[in-house]
Amino acid sequence: MPCSRRYCAPALVAEAAGGYKPQPMFARLGQLIARRPGILITVWVLVIGGSAFWAFRAEPAPPPKTDSLLPADCAHNRAVELIHRAFPDLAARSRVVIVGYRGSGLEPADLTWMGAAARQAAKAAAPVTGVDASDRILSPDVPYLKPRLVSPDGQAAMALVNLPTNFISPVTARAVNAIDEALGDMKRPPGLTVEMTDSAVGGRDYALKAEEALDRTTLVTIVAVLTILALVYRSPVGVVVPLVSIGASVFLAFVVLAALAKGGWEVSDMERIFAVVLIFGAGVDYALFWISRYRESLQARLAYEPAAVSATRFAGPAILAGAATTICGLSTLAFTDLGPTRNAGKVLAIVLTIGLLAALTLAPALCRALRGAFFWPVGAAGGSSIGQRHLWPRLAGIVAGNPILCLLAGTLLLGLPALYSLRLPARFDSLSELPPDSPSARGFELMSRHFEKSQLYASALMIEFERPVDSSDLRQLSQSVADRIAPMGGVDDVYSLGAPLGRKQRTGMPPQLASLLSQLAAEFYVSKSSEVLRLEILIDHLPFSPEAMTIVEQAMMISREEAGQLADRYGKAEILGSGLTPYVLSVRDVVQADQRRVMLLATLVIGLIVLGLIRHLRLTLFMLLATWLTFGATVTLSDLFFTQVMGTYGLDWKVRLIVFVIVVAVGQDYNIFLAARLFQELPQAGRAEAARRAIVSTGAVISNCGLIMAATLGSLWAGKLTLLQQAGFSLALGVLIDTFFVRPILIPSFFLVVMRSRDQGQAEASTATAVSRPAGGFPAQVHTHADPEDPGSD
Repeated sequence: MPCSRRYCAPALVAEAAGGYKPQPMFARLGQLIARRPGILITVWVLVIGGSAFWAFRAEPAPPPKTDSLLPADCAHNRAVELIHRAFPDLAARSRVVIVGYRGSGLEPADLTWMGAAARQAAKAAAPVTGVDASDRILSPDVPYLKPRLVSPDGQAAMALVNLPTNFISPVTARAVNAIDEALGDMKRPPGLTVEMTDSAVGGRDYALKAEEALDRTTLVTIVAVLTILALVYRSPVGVVVPLVSIGASVFLAFVVLAALAKGGWEVSDMERIFAVVLIFGAGVDYALFWISRYRESLQARLAYEPAAVSATRFAGPAILAGAATTICGLSTLAFTDLGPTRNAGKVLAIVLTIGLLAALTLAPALCRALRGAFFWPVGAAGGSSIGQRHLWPRLAGIVAGNPILCLLAGTLLLGLPALYSLRLPARFDSLSELPPDSPSARGFELMSRHFEKSQLYASALMIEFERPVDSSDLRQLSQSVADRIAPMGGVDDVYSLGAPLGRKQRTGMPPQLASLLSQLAAEFYVSKSSEVLRLEILIDHLPFSPEAMTIVEQAMMISREEAGQLADRYGKAEILGSGLTPYVLSVRDVVQADQRRVMLLATLVIGLIVLGLIRHLRLTLFMLLATWLTFGATVTLSDLFFTQVMGTYGLDWKVRLIVFVIVVAVGQDYNIFLAARLFQELPQAGRAEAARRAIVSTGAVISNCGLIMAATLGSLWAGKLTLLQQAGFSLALGVLIDTFFVRPILIPSFFLVVMRSRDQGQAEASTATAVSRPAGGFPAQVHTHADPEDPGSD
């Protein structure tokens, strides 16, 4: 045995260059892990057992009531509320479109069947939603609706059923299933192909695919972590211990989420997917940080107990600090207005906290209890890897010998693609997220082949006055607005009070018939109170395209100008839009505000944490700058990959927000661990030697952690959903850039450039004690006199 005493002072001196005064929390935790690991293991067993008992007996949480993803006061939700008040027969939170197709051309019996199918669908949905939607259907068997609902080639037709619940609501999914079953029971005309699509069906299909993605992503994540751990430790026990620890924390996290869902929190499968990959990635990282220091201590010939104490004292503060940046960074999502990101901020912060607790208690306790068996059969000494023998020493020598060149070249290499990312427009293409080969995707493809874009994606404008408006003024206003909008490029037609079937249909129509149709359709264009006027714009562009959004914004401006001429008689008018394009505009406005808020808050919070730890302003600012550059470069390279290599769409707006928070937060994890080692080595060596030692000593463990984090985040690709694939690739790329470029090159080179060398004079040497604990918790390697019997004393 390398040390005969229970706590060997000479060994502690060899490990920490004389010992240090530890923080009480980590001193006590280290002693508990070293002396009584069974207590910690027992506590975790009891917690997991109790959680499993509760989960087995607990009733499933009721489905959350989700009215909208957007804040209640946003323009789109105000428009929805206005439709409910002014045009209740058109009110809807989501919609089912029944598509019928016959290659030889639709027959009258087909249209009759589709009308009956729409009514049956409304009847089937009513018991689920609690609202009778029979008066909220549009079917192609109604003569004056045929121009809108039958394709120009006569081969396809649509029947529309409006639902009162949001498209992501579980209630909507059950209503769609009821409609699907009801249509399946109906006898359809031979040869008629029928599909369902639109927002309600897409939401149902997306939820089903997300549930499948959770299982698939979890399996791929476990396999990836197992593979990397096996290569790192070459020990079956060393592979199992981190997985047992993280598996316990994942199970406990899911039980906590289930309890929160019963308490009214909204927890979706998408949040569970990200919870799994982040717990596995970050949790295994934290465990590896501790195990790496534990192994170092054993290699320095410490006994198992003092090695466990030493590992906890040295690695614990860095683990806690790194986790704090990640947890606090993700928590800033809770301050967003968009529902899913706000929920993710709360959920992910909680689950990562559970993963941190397991990594600081259960994993070390298991390692300590297993003693030498943990490293069997290679032993704690193991064998140094190629990276430890060649890569990291060589790279450390380059950085230490040419810090200015490395800093300038590295910043330029990362900065150019980061600057280019500012030119990349955000993509708001929600239609591309329809799961492949799903009913909603098949129905959408069928509609797209036979209908013009203008028939599928009408946008409605509503002009609401403070007082009732005279009917003649309403007709004149409707006419003037339609006359100005119709000639705009990209506008196919305008449906209004004077032309309820469109201006094209009105051409050549006898005036008496046009007047009769206007009277019959008035309820769809003027509210009963005569305070709201409605128009529909048929746009010949995809609804999420910049062209469509520009047209809607210009149409709203025209409506505002025309309505302003009546303000003196009827009060100020509010202009609101409904439909997919106005919805995308509201999402864009909310997302842009959320991104600015999150970027500012996350940078500020993480910056304050890092500054409080390393107490060096310039290094803190550069660490933040480096992660910002990593984010920008990741966005550019990922966008190029999907557009140029995969031949698909650019990055979705949600991916940008996810990548920013995770890359900036997780990136600081590794930077903090490196900074901790830099400052621990600094009192015993000059700047260059401290940087060299820090790069070499942390190279293997941070690289392994980075690979594990990249692998777990990259496993999102297995989810087979566009959002998950883009997020998985982008996050993995960002973590790899930070792991193998920012951490070993940029941070040490900046440290060497700006930190004063101790060789410059006695002044710096005299401040060695002052900087001995620069991280506010990172133990420094300074000489003290430790009690050989008590490692917690000086």
